[in-house]
Amino acid sequence: MQAFQNYLLVGFWLMFGFNNPSKNSYTVFTGPKSVPATQLIVPGKSIGQTKLKEDAVLVYKALGKPDFGDAAMGKSLATWYAALNPSGYQTQVFFSRYMGGMDDITSRVKQIRVTSPYFKTVEGIGAGSTLKQIHTFFKVRKTAAFTENKQRYFIYDTHRGIAFESNASGKCTGVIVYLLGGRGGFTYLPFHSN
Repeated sequence: MQAFQNYLLVGFWLMFGFNNPSKNSYTVFTGPKSVPATQLIVPGKSIGQTKLKEDAVLVYKALGKPDFGDAAMGKSLATWYAALNPSGYQTQVFFSRYMGGMDDITSRVKQIRVTSPYFKTVEGIGAGSTLKQIHTFFKVRKTAAFTENKQRYFIYDTHRGIAFESNASGKCTGVIVYLLGGRGGFTYLPFHSN
């Protein structure tokens, strides 16, 4: 009887892994972690607390005075730099007014671009993700290319309210959320100089 109990005990330990945990080399994938609303990217809707179609007055109230801006023909582009550093992370918002319409005086958010890895989709995708990771959750197609500071970048668009900027090595450098029916990064006042 004692031999049978020892056999069961050894079998139990082997079956449930009660061996030395320092020798285990496996990783358990539990899926993406919950993303707080202040960091969440929602395609065709918002990035963090900034929402598409939101009144520009409310955006400026929430984010403060932009560090850089440009405006023409009822359109405007506002840029905020993290720690006031133009070479650091950026948040850019493209606004537009419906000229001649009932809402003529209200400038509204049409596109939002962020370069900070702080913001993520519910799948955990954002700046810093690889194209391979992006392809896991989004069907994207290369729609544009540009050069900035002698570096080549590409825009991969879903045509469903979210686009991803990538450098030549395939690392996401920015995320753009836009209104459905539009195209990521295609604005009257461009996000980039080229």
